[in-house]
Amino acid sequence: MPWPYEASVIHRAGSDYWRTWFFEECESAGLFGVNEKHLPLIKASGPGFSAYSVGTEIFLEDAPYFKASKTHHRVCGPYHIVAAKVTPGSKPVYMVDEAVIIYQEAHPENGPWLDRSRITRIIEGIKVSFPHIAKEYGYYPYRFAIKRSKKFKIEHIPHEEGNCWLCVHARGGSYRRR
Repeated sequence: MPWPYEASVIHRAGSDYWRTWFFEECESAGLFGVNEKHLPLIKASGPGFSAYSVGTEIFLEDAPYFKASKTHHRVCGPYHIVAAKVTPGSKPVYMVDEAVIIYQEAHPENGPWLDRSRITRIIEGIKVSFPHIAKEYGYYPYRFAIKRSKKFKIEHIPHEEGNCWLCVHARGGSYRRR
């Protein structure tokens, strides 16, 4: 899900780190939503990474936390990719060994990512207020299923102005895996 400059995923040390403004929705639904432009990132292989399949580990960055703290990024994970349960009317887009990894939701406007003018959350004692804008992104019609790993933890990664590995691609607008 897009960061202000469209940088949505950063690849580091063999894992993908996805930024999301919809952290609570991803957690409660056990889903992550992307746009068509992100599909190649999930399906492609290259040096240091491979296409997603059941068991692939990813991390989620709770984007509003950094917006509020301006000093630390809140990274949660790992999550494992699990076989998705395709909803009625939806269609599988990417499968590995008969497991649906990505599907296109027939009615993405039904959520879990919706437009809301203002969301207020308390994240680890910090009050965060931000708008949810899902319609601009087609309500993230491509979905993959996630489940917390047994190794799940919440990590605070200090923001290093001008040299932050979680921000470096946001400035340039790149959302390619690196």
